[in-house]
Amino acid sequence: MIRPSTVRFAALAVIFLIGGSACAAEQLPLKPGEYILTITYEVQEQRENQAHVVTRCITRVELDDPERIFTDENSAKQSSCPVRNLQTSAGRISYDADCHSRSVHVEGTLGAAEFAVVRTVRPKGNQNVTLKLTIRANRSRDCANSSDARF
Repeated sequence: MIRPSTVRFAALAVIFLIGGSACAAEQLPLKPGEYILTITYEVQEQRENQAHVVTRCITRVELDDPERIFTDENSAKQSSCPVRNLQTSAGRISYDADCHSRSVHVEGTLGAAEFAVVRTVRPKGNQNVTLKLTIRANRSRDCANSSDARF
């Protein structure tokens, strides 16, 4: 007869070996601080004429969740979406996010103080509609409010 403690140990070992990295949050290699984001929108391959420029404080805590970083300001305030397939290597980033009402794919370049990504969003009810956000960002300084930096 197999003891319950043996089964639990085996299950934990499998979780650790197969999905251990999914349990621990991977922090992005960006330096926390104030970033200037330039965002352009494209709906159904029709690009909006004017780019939007926003300034946002990116905190150390937020670096654990790519969906709080690689998005426009409005989406950053919404609840986060589970991120999967996160890959960061050789200055590149890509991942998918499964949100309640949409699916998201992000890919681009990433440095210590800048990033440039394309975010493709598809509503779950209509996969034929696409919204693309091109986001370019550069770190400008430390956050104005030291409590925002959350070091």
